Amino acid sequence: MPPQFSSALYEVSFDPYAERHFIKDFKKKYRKRWDDTRKTMEFSLARIANLEGKKLIDKLGPSNNNTLIAKYDFKVDKNEESPKKSGNRCIIEVCNKTLAVKVLLVYGKNHINRPRNQETVWWKEIIKDQFGIEFI
Repeated sequence: MPPQFSSALYEVSFDPYAERHFIKDFKKKYRKRWDDTRKTMEFSLARIANLEGKKLIDKLGPSNNNTLIAKYDFKVDKNEESPKKSGNRCIIEVCNKTLAVKVLLVYGKNHINRPRNQETVWWKEIIKDQFGIEFI
């Protein structure tokens, strides 16, 4: 499968929705460690081509905005567990045309207000309701 991301640097932004909702929980719980985590996320996502083929990023599919939606696993700075085991994720929208990565949603497993195994249903509803984004 050919690479789907450019090797150029992408501009990374966090949507205000992500800031208002679950990021505030990470800030409150982790304080300075969250700031360092966010910087690491921005650095990694700006170089998203380096993440391709690694277990940290799952390409979920194209959207109705001519973008690619992906899920990125991360760990909070100075935590020993792996990004996958931490249960911390973000849903991102990647535009190869403008070389932009927009972080739509940042959450931990404890934020999901659904029964087990409905994480995908939960975040798909949020990105559809808040951003009008659907998979095509």
